[in-house]
Order: sequence, then C-alpha cells, then structure tokens
Amino acid sequence: MRDAIILVSFGAADDSIREKIFDRLAAEIREKFSAFEIRQAFTSNFMIRKLSRRGILIDTLPEAIAKLRAEGFGRIILLPTHLTPGEEFDNKILPCAADDVEIIPPLMTESLDEKILPTILDCFKPAADEDLILVGHGSPHRHNPIYESLQRLAGDKIHVGVIESTDTPNFSDVVERLKSSRAEKILLAPLLFNGGVHVEEDIDGEENSWRTKLTALGYKIRVIRDGLGSFKNFRELYIQNLSEKILGGD
Repeated sequence: MRDAIILVSFGAADDSIREKIFDRLAAEIREKFSAFEIRQAFTSNFMIRKLSRRGILIDTLPEAIAKLRAEGFGRIILLPTHLTPGEEFDNKILPCAADDVEIIPPLMTESLDEKILPTILDCFKPAADEDLILVGHGSPHRHNPIYESLQRLAGDKIHVGVIESTDTPNFSDVVERLKSSRAEKILLAPLLFNGGVHVEEDIDGEENSWRTKLTALGYKIRVIRDGLGSFKNFRELYIQNLSEKILGGD
C-alpha cells in the first residue's frame, strides 16, 4: 500500500499565487518524497466555490482523504500551510485525524522552532534605518499567543501585529512599540503564507490599511507584498518538517 501527503492550504483564487506558491511547494515535496502520492486540498469553501465557477476543481480536505482511501492508500499525512493553529486548523484540519491520517502541526506553534524567525528575516530584509512590521492574520475564535512568542524573540526593531480585530497585538499595540523604538521608516511585510486579499486590502490597500494608517501618522513606508510561501527558503521549512517529523530526518 502506498502512502500519500496532502498539502492543505486555506486557498487562493489568484492563479499566479496558486502556481508560484502552492503548486511549487507541491512539486518540491514530490521531488523530495518521490515514494509518496502528493495531493492538494483547500479548507476555504468560499475559495473552492469561487474556483469551481471558473471550472477549476479543488478538493475539500474530507474529499481528498476519501479519494485516497478509495484508491487504496494506507498512510495519509496532512501538511498544512496555515502558519499557526488558528480557526481553520482547529475546525477543519484537526477533526480529520484518524488511524490512517496523521497531521503535521503548523510551522508556528507556541514553542517556536529556532529556524522560523531567521528564515522570515531572510525573506523580509529591512534596511539599517528601517523598523520591520510583520502583519499576520490572527485568530477570530480565540486569542493566539504565538504572535507574542514571536515578538519576544524578535527584538526592539521588529514588530508583530495581526489583522483580526479580536486578536492581539493589534494596530494600536504596534504603534505604541514604534513610538518606543523611535521609528521613522518602516518595512511592512505580510506574516502570511500566500498574502492575497489581505495584502491587497488590509496591509497595502488604499483605504484604512496598515500602510495608509501608518503613513497618516507620519511614517515612511515600504511594503513587501509577497507572502512567505513565495520564498524558497521558507518553503524549505515544510520539507524539513516532513523529513524530521514524518520520515525520521531522511
């Protein structure tokens, strides 16, 4: 019986994002783990429906698992691209655990791997006179302490914030940190796997975005719009997770 890996993502409607991030990571996994069948699934029903109207069919996670079982696969490994164990992970991935389904945790948990922050900083490189703001999603269903864990490791010139209004650190929290660091120039970057609409609207949009609000406060802003999954060295962290936690370091 063959084994399979399902790369599970929230999803993206943008063809270029799916190609350069999800499909590229799937291809890199396939190259490293050639003995495994590699499939993809999305957790966002909205994204799946939106793509279906364009004739692009993406499985939900239960559908992908059911197909693999029907085809006779034995061990099924779920690799989520969700950066933290937030609402999507808790409600749509964890319930799929079973005797034949193993779930790899998200990259960012409260006990942060020491490789996470250096890899992020290698993707988003502030100039010597810039503070860096990393804007994550946040969790609408509960407070997510992972952002605080990352902030403790990040130092005085790196600031972690979230978009979700019910989670912290929020925009006001970040502004207070900027005042303490006496920042003038800022590199604004998404602490998101694929960015997408959150970058276009919440981070770098023309109305009420982090960029416009920070600009109104007098800061000089530079924005990186690419999500972390756009960077090969960040995608490599997923490959390492598979090797270390599933294949024993092969």
